[in-house]
Amino acid sequence: MEGLFLEILHDDLTGKVLIAHPNLPDKTPFARSVIYIYQDDSVKGTTGVITNKRSRFGVHDVASDKGYDFGDRAKFIYHGGPVNQQALVLLHTNDWSSANTVPAGRKLCISSDDFMIQKLNNDTPTYWRMFAGMSMWEPGQLTAELEGRFPFRPENSWLIAEAPEGLLFTLDGDKQWQKALALCSNQMFANYF
Repeated sequence: MEGLFLEILHDDLTGKVLIAHPNLPDKTPFARSVIYIYQDDSVKGTTGVITNKRSRFGVHDVASDKGYDFGDRAKFIYHGGPVNQQALVLLHTNDWSSANTVPAGRKLCISSDDFMIQKLNNDTPTYWRMFAGMSMWEPGQLTAELEGRFPFRPENSWLIAEAPEGLLFTLDGDKQWQKALALCSNQMFANYF
């Protein structure tokens, strides 16, 4: 099992989810989190967004500030992470792109500009979730966490799984975290049998 785990560590994590280990203390900011990785680069580091923690703000708040009437479409903005919390990013299906859209894994993109609000107002893309802030690791930092190297501990590490769209866009909170744990278990089990 360790060989497979170490092999996963050296793969590009783009398009995968990090799942907070059940032993991670609740007092930590990443407890019970699911993080979608949209960039994993040996020079720039690793970047993702926490996909299961809602903020108290709605997308309609941002849309109305930009002059769009988002109506009663109640979609929340999610806490993407502790870095650059004033920045809004949109994880979405690859139905469209703008000058500030980059690929973010299988059939997904990440965008961050005013055009994304216009597209949301026109009911595209098919699936999406908006985030304030992001989660970032310096080059090598996430690998150290995953391997449990000091000062990190293996029992407080992350679990890794492939990320189906249904997990990312239809569930949130503890339901998404529990589903991600089950998904990780099933994927790991499938590698052996």
